[in-house]
Amino acid sequence: MSLKILFRGRVLLAIIIFTIITCTGIIYTSIKSLRLDREHLLLLELSKNIDLEISHSRIFLDDYFLLNDSPKKSTILNCFTNTGKYTTSLDSLISAKYKGSREASLRNSLEEVASQVKLLQNSVATSLQNNVEEFNVAILTEYRDFQLAYQELDKKIHDYILHENTVFRQRVFTLVLLTLVLLLVCIFLIYRIINSYNAIEKQQALRALEVEYKERKRIAADLHDGLGSILSSIALFIKLIEKDCTNNAENKSLVQVKELSGIALENLEATINNLNPSILNKYGLIKSLEILCDKINDIGEVSCVVNSTNSEIKLDQNMELNVYRICNELINNTLKHAGASKLYIDIQQIKKTVVIIYRDNGKGFNPELIYTSDEEKMGLRNIINRIESFGGKYEINTGEGKGVEIKLSFMI
Repeated sequence: MSLKILFRGRVLLAIIIFTIITCTGIIYTSIKSLRLDREHLLLLELSKNIDLEISHSRIFLDDYFLLNDSPKKSTILNCFTNTGKYTTSLDSLISAKYKGSREASLRNSLEEVASQVKLLQNSVATSLQNNVEEFNVAILTEYRDFQLAYQELDKKIHDYILHENTVFRQRVFTLVLLTLVLLLVCIFLIYRIINSYNAIEKQQALRALEVEYKERKRIAADLHDGLGSILSSIALFIKLIEKDCTNNAENKSLVQVKELSGIALENLEATINNLNPSILNKYGLIKSLEILCDKINDIGEVSCVVNSTNSEIKLDQNMELNVYRICNELINNTLKHAGASKLYIDIQQIKKTVVIIYRDNGKGFNPELIYTSDEEKMGLRNIINRIESFGGKYEINTGEGKGVEIKLSFMI
C-alpha cells in the first residue's frame, strides 16, 4: 500500500508541477497582452489627440479670419496648449516604456512633430497678436509641414505596434511550444513512474510466488518424509500383525485400519502432489496437462482436450507451477459448477508472451458476479489474482447458457 501511495504521490506531483507552470504561463500571457493593449491604445489616443487639436486650431483660425471672430483667439491658443500637453505625455510614455532602436526612431519623429507644432504656434500667435486678417503663405506652409511630420509619426506608431504584436505572438508561440514540450516530458515521466511501479510490483509478486513455491516444496517434503513415513510404517506393521492374527474379529478390525491408513496415505499423496506436483518435474507443463486431461477423459463424463503448437513452453519452475495450478483450477471449476460436456485448453508461446485460452460448453455465468461474495466464483477470483500477481492480463467472455471462454496472457 505504501508503494502505491509513493508512486501515486509522484504522479500527482508531476501533474501539479505541470499545472502550476501552465497556469503561470497563461496568467503571464494574459497580463502581458492586456498591458500591451493599454499601452498601444494610449499611444494611438495621444497621437490622434495631437492631430485633432491642430485640426481644430486650423478650423478656428479659418473662422477667425473669415468671420473676424475675436473670441476664437483664446480657443486657438488653447488648442496649441493642449497639443503641447499631449506631445509631452506621448514623449514621456515613449521614454519610459521603450528603449530600442525602433523607439528611438519613434521619438525622433515625435520631436519633429513637436518642432512643427512649436513653429506653427509661434506663427499663429504672432498673426493673432498683430491682428492679421487673413492667412499668409508661411502659416499654410507650416500646417502642411506639420501634417507631413504627423503622417510620418503615425506611420511609425502603427509600424511599432505591429512589430510589438508580432514579437508578442512569437513569444506566445514559444510559450505554447515550451508548454507542449513540458507536457510531453510530464507524460514521459508519468509513463516512467508507472512502468517503474509495475516493474517493482511484478518483481514483488514474483518474489512472493517464489517464496510460496519454496514453502510449498518444503511442506510437501516435510509431509513426505514425516507423516508419509509414519503412515507407510503403520501399513507395514498392520501387514505383519495380519499374519500372526488368527482371530476373525481382530482380522476384521485390522482390515478396517488398513483401509483407513491406505486412504490417509492416498490423501497425503494427493496433498503433497497439490503442494508440489512431481509430475511437472518429470514431464513438463504441456505433458502434465495432457495426463490430467487423460484422467478426466477416462471417467467419461467430460471430454478434455489440450492443444499447443509448442512442444514445450519455456517457463521457470515457479511460473510453470502457477500456470499448472491456474489450468487445474479452471478444470475444477468446470467439473464442479459448469455442467459441461467438453472443455478445451490452448496454450501458445508467441515470442515472450504466453497465451492461454480456456473454453467449456457449460451453463456459463454472469461475469458481473465475479467479485461478489458468491462462493462458486472464489476459484475464478483466485485465478484472476494469480495472473495479475505476475503482470498478466485476462479476458472473460461468458453469459447465462453461453459457456465460458477465458483468455489469459503474460510476459516471460
